Amino acid sequence: GQPATGAPGAARRAAQQALEANAPLGYTPAAGLDSLRRRIAAWYKERHGADVDEKRVVVTTGSSAGFLLAFSALFDINDAVAVPTTAYPCYRNVLRAIGCTPVELVGGGASSTSRDSARRGFESPTAADLAELVVSATRGTHAPIRGLVLSSPSNPTGATLDDHSLRDLAEACSQLGVRFVSDEIYHHIEYGNPLKETKRLLSAVDLPGAIVVNSFSKYFSMTGWRVGWLVLPKDDDALGTAVETLQQNLAICAPAVSQVAATASFDDADGELRDHVTRYAANRGIVLDGLRRLGIQPEHVAPADGAFYCYVDVGAYGIDDAAAFCAKLLDETGIAVTPGLDFEFDPTVGRRRIRISYCGSDVAEAMDKLATWWPQR
Repeated sequence: GQPATGAPGAARRAAQQALEANAPLGYTPAAGLDSLRRRIAAWYKERHGADVDEKRVVVTTGSSAGFLLAFSALFDINDAVAVPTTAYPCYRNVLRAIGCTPVELVGGGASSTSRDSARRGFESPTAADLAELVVSATRGTHAPIRGLVLSSPSNPTGATLDDHSLRDLAEACSQLGVRFVSDEIYHHIEYGNPLKETKRLLSAVDLPGAIVVNSFSKYFSMTGWRVGWLVLPKDDDALGTAVETLQQNLAICAPAVSQVAATASFDDADGELRDHVTRYAANRGIVLDGLRRLGIQPEHVAPADGAFYCYVDVGAYGIDDAAAFCAKLLDETGIAVTPGLDFEFDPTVGRRRIRISYCGSDVAEAMDKLATWWPQR
């Protein structure tokens, strides 16, 4: 998940100017620089047509801190929180670290719920899937569901929720008393609407009760700067106070120089950053074509509609130990791919899956080498 590109030029220049001006770059307000909070709020108006009060924005030390703050403010020890069966592993890990219980939420309908299904977890959960999980708590299978966290586009599958599905999911959460945490870190890295260049995925910022987590790491290519943000729900002052209090005690604030750079990074959004997505789209095509050359069937490949990963079930091709496969591939070819084990609730599913990232600069060379090596796997 490390883009090959560095921070946008405008961000680097702003940081350099702040350093050369001998600016103090001391503690900022816990919720972040006012200038950055205003710019983030304006971004939602520009890209999503959403009116976001800057007071709802809390700047965080990357999205990782955003999850810790959100989960800690929303949930109590032993609360059950729904997490998609195939998902970014830190959701489960952070929830467990603060004493919560992640509960598996399988999407995709009956044909994808079997643990033997090659497409299990490839599709995003729906409102109906969530409602079924909530009802199952009455049968004693798990504690009542208090929250839901998911990403669209998804890491690792690239699956996206369309506007209608996201609205339905947020409404279901509201009706069922479930707090919805929407991870939007891969927003604006999307490939699903090639004929509608201006079409953007809906953000949950205006949906009832939703907490949005985002970051400058992926679209803005600023992973090491460690700066992200939360957008809290409207008219929830108690949650805002809790998040800001936690921020003051756990981190004080996000790094000051990173906030200065992040504020300027929006200036490159329509040029440099859009060019990055164009390159990711080309790399995506190279990887999907390469998988076809290997003989991997489409039903074994997750949607890859967004983010910059291809997630593949390789169990049908004789691979049942993805970690060993990835280690051998790295040792013999220098190609690094990620075993699926950490992304799955069920380790037996993870052992037959791999994630290929295509945000680097040598994707074509890597796929050619993989094609040569694949027959001797």
